[in-house]
Amino acid sequence: MKTKTILFTAIAIGCGVCAACVTAAAAQQAAPAGETQPAPDSQQVTQAYDQAFESYLAGDYQKAIDHWTRILRLDPAQVTAKSMIEEARQKLAGSASGQKSKFYALVARGRYSDALLKIEEMTAMDPSNPVLPKLSGRLKKVCAIAERKPSNSKPWNIAAQGIFNFVNEEENLPFAYDAFRYAAELGPTDPRFGKLTAMLEEESPQLKLNDTKPAETGLLDHKKEVALHYIYDSKFYLAVRELEDTLKLEPEDATALQRLGSTYLQLKDYTRAREAWEKALSLNPDDEQLKAYMAALNEIPQAAAPKRSLKKRNKRAAKRAPPPRTGDQKE
Repeated sequence: MKTKTILFTAIAIGCGVCAACVTAAAAQQAAPAGETQPAPDSQQVTQAYDQAFESYLAGDYQKAIDHWTRILRLDPAQVTAKSMIEEARQKLAGSASGQKSKFYALVARGRYSDALLKIEEMTAMDPSNPVLPKLSGRLKKVCAIAERKPSNSKPWNIAAQGIFNFVNEEENLPFAYDAFRYAAELGPTDPRFGKLTAMLEEESPQLKLNDTKPAETGLLDHKKEVALHYIYDSKFYLAVRELEDTLKLEPEDATALQRLGSTYLQLKDYTRAREAWEKALSLNPDDEQLKAYMAALNEIPQAAAPKRSLKKRNKRAAKRAPPPRTGDQKE
């Protein structure tokens, strides 16, 4: 359609064609054949087009969509309005994506009050998004306890992992619950960890109802014990989940690494089994059981240690070679 082509050309070149010309042409889509004067409704359509293009070019895509939607209520046959709504929605999605990345970066850095301001901006840009009010509500609860991560201490770094998994579209509430409770174990004098735990129990009561950890048992010990039972019951994927969550909280837990390697061995994922056992062995180099595990793994043909490339071997050999003596001459 000629009008549509003019419209997109105008936008692409920075509105080189006056908005009045474009909107007048678009409004004529609704005019009956033979009429020279626009009907009253067509005048409203023209005005709405002007407002829509003004909002679009200003980057206010939601307002532009509102104006084009009003045009379609006046005249459902307006093809240009339909096309531009789709165009504006794509722009809005792209803009929201960039804002979303900034929001999650603020949450990851522990700047919770700044993240709350950002999500309020996002909500204003995309008020029809049902996820944003939910995240905003959760973030307000976090800010009532801590407006920002107060330190880089180990307990607060772990609590921050929990907050990130709580205030997230791809939420992981069980992990957040573990993170808050482990932070409370590491920092028992800071009442905010208990408040975060209670906040999550109120948000999701099933977490507390389904919890099997005895009160006198440490969180990580309990998770490793649960994983061991999963291994005995051949529920290997559940064991992997428990052990990997344990290692997110305590990356150098040698027992979790050893059990994770054993679980991957059962799943015949020899590469990951080797990685887990090698890391465990680096933490406990005198562990004879781990050495036996590694030796047995090397006996499996499919699990043989990967050979270094010739280029890497030459590079390592060059590093080991002694430097030339002063005064040596090439023959």
